[in-house]
Amino acid sequence: MLGKITIQRFKNLENLTLDLDRVNILVGSNNSGKSSILQAIQFAVSVGQTASLQSNVNWKDEKLSTSLSPQQLIYAPLRDVYALAYGGKLVENKDQAIIISFEENQEKQNVLVTVRKGRNRNLSITVEGKELGERLQIIETPYSIYVPGLAGIPDVEECKTPGIVRKAAARGDANKVFRNVLYLLHNESEQWKQFISDFNYLFPDLKVIVEFNPERDDYINCQIQANDENSLPIDLAGTGVLQAIQIISYINIYKPQILLLDEPDSHLHPNNQRKLAKMLIKLTEERDLQIIVTTHSRHLLDALREKTKIYWLKNGTIINEKDFDTVQLLLDIGALDKDELLLNTENIKCVLLTEDEDTKPIETLLEASGFRMDEVDIWSYKGCTKVETALVLAAFIRKHSSQTKILLHRDRDYLTDDEANDFREKIERANILCFLTTGTDAESHFINLGHIQSLYPQLTTDRIQELISNSTAEKSEKSKEKFINSRTDIELQQSRQKGNGRINNGQIASNCYQMYDQDCERYRYGKSVLKTLKSKLQQEVGGNIDLFCVTDSLKIAELEELALLIWSQRKDTS
Repeated sequence: MLGKITIQRFKNLENLTLDLDRVNILVGSNNSGKSSILQAIQFAVSVGQTASLQSNVNWKDEKLSTSLSPQQLIYAPLRDVYALAYGGKLVENKDQAIIISFEENQEKQNVLVTVRKGRNRNLSITVEGKELGERLQIIETPYSIYVPGLAGIPDVEECKTPGIVRKAAARGDANKVFRNVLYLLHNESEQWKQFISDFNYLFPDLKVIVEFNPERDDYINCQIQANDENSLPIDLAGTGVLQAIQIISYINIYKPQILLLDEPDSHLHPNNQRKLAKMLIKLTEERDLQIIVTTHSRHLLDALREKTKIYWLKNGTIINEKDFDTVQLLLDIGALDKDELLLNTENIKCVLLTEDEDTKPIETLLEASGFRMDEVDIWSYKGCTKVETALVLAAFIRKHSSQTKILLHRDRDYLTDDEANDFREKIERANILCFLTTGTDAESHFINLGHIQSLYPQLTTDRIQELISNSTAEKSEKSKEKFINSRTDIELQQSRQKGNGRINNGQIASNCYQMYDQDCERYRYGKSVLKTLKSKLQQEVGGNIDLFCVTDSLKIAELEELALLIWSQRKDTS
């Protein structure tokens, strides 16, 4: 297994070393250097493979030296190969050459690939370390396979020789030989069976059909069939399906030692991203495969992170260990790609932080209170209402967009007034705007007589109030249970902070019952009551009930003041 890769003076990577595990994840915003690492590895392997195609080029002891024209290279990420050098200009000086070295763990084999400008606009290349170097040179079973993102494939594809297909695959031209790879795989029965098994792990209801008669057909025919329905041409399959086919087919036909995956999660549903992660881990364990993958997906990270090594890159360097607490937190909540959005979206005036997965309720409340929603970006992450997490996110946002206002939404839940005020003060001290719901959650604001009457004027106020009261009563036990559990957790945490760790559960329950009976509107569990209320409204008026619509009754004075604050500067200048 490859233990270490060092890349020097390649694109934006001046000097970078990765200590590798079986599965390795590269994260960071665009232009951080993630893809450059994959390209550097494939470039080094390509240099060795290209040298193997030259006649009269032999190893001398542990070293192989030759001259190549840029056009001979099997793979290069840029047409202008000289621009691959750090600073964009490849020179003859050995001290400024591109250097990529591999070090294997168990065998302790090393190889060092050096590329610099030669004479007559050729490339002067040197490969040092014969045993591992000779393995880099093999094309039939390549040391590495680079699988870039797949945006689509041609409508038709002529059958090509295995040698042409291998070179195209080595270049990363997956889309140009997509059907050819499947056809070669289809001709190897055992490999094809394994491919189908792997593919059906992700898409159990899909079938891949490959047909080609060299005596009769001009093009390779590949079809996708769902269950027993009519089959469709494979180019009509979704991009996520094509992406999965590409990855799995490469693994099974070429059996590389290292698989380089550039954002394999693109176009895959989150559930299939997690399945892909599990399958990749399974394949690395079963088939002696090592993977280096770039991603922006928190779903892929969540599924892979327990068995992987994660590198956060920025400007071609790995983030220092001292900064990793912040990095880890951003990984935890999936904020990997948000800096790119903030950098490129000039009209974002406010970022709303919320724990709610369903953001429609809070969006509706903001819009009703005067927020310009086309200038609001909503970040929904579990744990973002923790003070420490909110502070890190705020610093992250201000670093990339200093003029953007930050608003934190937190459900009041079952906090006491003192606890709610204490939370608000901590947040506002960090120059973060704060909104706490009046009831337990955002949904509580929609259990609103005036709001419902505006939407359904055929109902009398008495009837609406009756429906609200009945819904609240039906969910009273659920609300009390939620109240007691929440207060128990809060008071247990407070007790532990004081070094005690003991609480009076009976007293907590008694207090919760008493407080609920005194003010059920404040303490009812909004999400649950609103769901029951919607069901009752549907029985009354029929049709689809949508309470998340803007009405004047949803205006909240606190949010109206915040909207004026956020847009005051723009208002003054308009």
